[in-house]
Amino acid sequence: MKNRDKILLGILGAAAAGAAIGLLFYTEEGKKTRKKIKNTTNDWADSLGSVIASGKETLSDFSHKAAKEAKHRMDKLRGKAEGHISELKDEFVN
Repeated sequence: MKNRDKILLGILGAAAAGAAIGLLFYTEEGKKTRKKIKNTTNDWADSLGSVIASGKETLSDFSHKAAKEAKHRMDKLRGKAEGHISELKDEFVN
């Protein structure tokens, strides 16, 4: 792309941005649009907060269940190991 084309594209982009800003800040419709944008943004933020809170709760529940299951399996393995140790002791003692 030639420098002349880049400059022309930059000028057109700046003009479009200026027109959009002008419509948003200096017209009655712009006030309504800004209000809609603000309300929509607040709604999205609230929704995102709810999703994050729900995700934290689900993760907490999952971690508690996983810890409980791990403890149960560890106790079961410990019991088996103690049984094997007891058998070995009996075998070597006799």
